[in-house]
Amino acid sequence: VCQKAAHPLVDSAAGDRDTSAPMAPKVSPHDYFDVILPTILRWKGPAAAALGVNVRFVVTGRGGGTWTVRLRPPAAGVVSGAEWKADLVVKITSEELGKILAGTFDAGRAIAAGNIELQGDLTVLRRVGFLFQSGGSQTEVRTEGTHPTTGASDE
Repeated sequence: VCQKAAHPLVDSAAGDRDTSAPMAPKVSPHDYFDVILPTILRWKGPAAAALGVNVRFVVTGRGGGTWTVRLRPPAAGVVSGAEWKADLVVKITSEELGKILAGTFDAGRAIAAGNIELQGDLTVLRRVGFLFQSGGSQTEVRTEGTHPTTGASDE
């Protein structure tokens, strides 16, 4: 018999949560990069790996750390640290990352306040937006940045 573990991000019947709060529980950077994002990448499969980029996230503040997201063949993945060379480095506060995950992020305000810095190939941002979106399909990831009929890159 397979039992599902109670987890506040997955199981709404988790016992110790304050259910009076209208918002979903906060996701820590470690929860996102160590559990949630690897699950998203497995779901997206080879389409995510086909993007051919590495993105490093340097999260400062409470619960911060450094993670590198590999979106290259043979399989997409996430490693803690700076193991792979990054095409784009995103330095962001844990507070702003929380806003991205909650869908309340204001890029202009975050940049003006110095809460996010970008280094490297900024065109990568357009191709990796799915990392922070719920829903979608493998086809949407596969066709992002490519010609819809030939599959050739439009860059």
